[in-house]
Amino acid sequence: MPDLPQYEFPVPDQTLTRPGGPVVTSVKTLTALSDIRRDKLLPQLYGRVAIARSNMTEMSHRYGKARPPDWLDAIDDRPDAQIPERCDTATPSEKITLQAAIGAGASLVLLDGRIKEKAKLSFIKSEGAVSILVSAYRHGLLSAVKPMVIALEKLGHADVLPEPDLLDALWEALDRLSEQ
Repeated sequence: MPDLPQYEFPVPDQTLTRPGGPVVTSVKTLTALSDIRRDKLLPQLYGRVAIARSNMTEMSHRYGKARPPDWLDAIDDRPDAQIPERCDTATPSEKITLQAAIGAGASLVLLDGRIKEKAKLSFIKSEGAVSILVSAYRHGLLSAVKPMVIALEKLGHADVLPEPDLLDALWEALDRLSEQ
């Protein structure tokens, strides 16, 4: 048998997220859930949720003179925290989210769009808006997911949705789940 070439794959000793750390949200995920009036699912699923201070400032237009929700904590930006090279294409807001999450030792990062998959491939535990809606459904906090997904699309948040074939697979899985 011929000798096969040996490849070395860099595998981190541990993930970049830590059990027991805060849940850190991105502007995109929080905005999408807020636009369909489902941002209140976050404290029901995760308790307190954190957002980078500069991202909170970016969100201030959403709250006007009202205070942000009591369950949403602003945490310090962490420009010194290095994000994985794979995530270099992150938007400035996403980069701030990732740096704050890594710097704070987050247990979970709420992200959407292409950066979510890149973060997962970089050993950063992350979930997006649709995953949050499915989790809420499974915990009995939502009666249906599909109307929420349709609302996200209609309100201009198609960028948080999975590809159509993955959505079809999700509907099938949820149908089987409801039959049980």
